[in-house]
Amino acid sequence: MASPAAVREYLACWFQAGKSIVSDQGTWRPERIRQGEGYSSEFLSYWRQMEQRGLHRYYLAGTDVSLEQLCSDCWEIVPCSRCTMPIPVRVAGMTTSPCPCHDLALWPNLELPLPHGVVDTQAYLAQMQARLERPDCLWERIAQSE
Repeated sequence: MASPAAVREYLACWFQAGKSIVSDQGTWRPERIRQGEGYSSEFLSYWRQMEQRGLHRYYLAGTDVSLEQLCSDCWEIVPCSRCTMPIPVRVAGMTTSPCPCHDLALWPNLELPLPHGVVDTQAYLAQMQARLERPDCLWERIAQSE
């Protein structure tokens, strides 16, 4: 099952690649997706509006699965084997939809950083520090050999 957090991450990545949301009111995409270590207030505001109106009304451009369907037990979000971006796949059965990247010209462009979700730098640095403090750390072995 794709959680609402996973669906937000999915949208954030595709917004960075230039995709939009399609609804009965047209298409739109927030200009700013990330801010610091989290999502921008603009992105979160759009997400709340979509939740309030009903996620069944919204689709990522180039797909035919609503955001509400993605949040059900029938779908999960995994990396695309072609471009490594997050894509929805059915938990059981066949997925007939192509990757949302199918209509992006010159995609994937591996000369640019790929879109990504939010990163908690404090948690990342804490993990790095913990690895460096482990007794089996390379630095410790170098220091002991000198």
